[in-house]
Amino acid sequence: MNIMILGAGIYQLPLIKKAKKMGHKVYVVSPDGKYPGIEEADVWVNSDTREKNYILQVAKKANIDGVVTTGTDVAVPTIGFLIDNLGLSGTGYNASKISMNKFLMKKCFIENGVNTADFMIVSSKEKMVDAVEVIGLPVMVKAIDSSGSRGITKVDNIGDLGRAYDDAISVSQEKEVIVEKFLQGKEIGAQAIVGNGKLKGVLLHDDLVTPPPVSVPIGHSMPITLEEQLITAIETQIMLAVSSIGIKETIANVDIMISEGKPYLLEIGARMGATCLPENVSIYTGIDIYEHLVLEALGQNPSFVNPKNGIANAAVLVRSDKDGIVNNIHIPESVYSNPWLENVSIDVSVGDSVKQFRVGPDRIGQVIVRGNSSEHAHEIAQYILSEIDIEVI
Repeated sequence: MNIMILGAGIYQLPLIKKAKKMGHKVYVVSPDGKYPGIEEADVWVNSDTREKNYILQVAKKANIDGVVTTGTDVAVPTIGFLIDNLGLSGTGYNASKISMNKFLMKKCFIENGVNTADFMIVSSKEKMVDAVEVIGLPVMVKAIDSSGSRGITKVDNIGDLGRAYDDAISVSQEKEVIVEKFLQGKEIGAQAIVGNGKLKGVLLHDDLVTPPPVSVPIGHSMPITLEEQLITAIETQIMLAVSSIGIKETIANVDIMISEGKPYLLEIGARMGATCLPENVSIYTGIDIYEHLVLEALGQNPSFVNPKNGIANAAVLVRSDKDGIVNNIHIPESVYSNPWLENVSIDVSVGDSVKQFRVGPDRIGQVIVRGNSSEHAHEIAQYILSEIDIEVI
């Protein structure tokens, strides 16, 4: 069968490889650049993944049977556009647009009884000050249509609003900013398995993030220990969000805040999460989640059983603390011989330029491990990370 994968970056690469291994002809849509998935493609479509009309014409000529991505929001509306126009399996265009726009998403949440933080939409610094007077500090300032934690800042002081607004508006195509009440509590995540018109399962995970004011995911661990009553409440909220937005035949990425014992949905995306989450879920469930995504996209309704006692694991990104050039990479043999290690990979080579880690795409590698518990796995991942020496000058 012919499958189209949007994006050729480090997070789409395993999906591309899996689809090829399954025997499918893989069309990869990506602009030209240093993207590892381009070389893996059976057919490379040189295009920005947002060019939906051009990509539709290519898909028609290629008789595409399914379209999918993982780890990126940017391509999701195009996927929905192709699904509607070609009658493919997955989330349609309208639902995809809602999941990409924080205002439309939160409006949908409120109209359908999904718990979410109070918010206001603004398009000027003056209006943002007015919004903060209504909502009260601290607040989260976000571009309504950004991804990858870009343009998101926690603001504690009124004097920091201007900079937060500038950061958000600079990455917003719509040139609008959402001001959201900051919820004090524990932030967790979930991968929601959606198929055959229903929610098949919810996989909860801990999120490791950089410290405020800009909290960027740098790792995840599974399982997470919560009271059964709270888990049920989370699943109910996710089910409401999935059905009200119209997310179908995919794995949805969900950000959740537990505040005063109550779950609030911050965001839900109509695609699987990044930062090694496909690997976390695959290890925990024993299901090849990349294969699952391909089967969903091809309309084959793969089965899914949520395990009661999965394999504990953790992942963490390798990051640089400064901009520069990679001068040396050293990973001791003890890292590779560690019995808990699932994967260690470095995205860069000596001589490559790297950026100080600020957003997800600044990553330079990953560490994935198993453990006796999620806490144990997290400790092992951090230890292995400390043993990796990447010299940047």
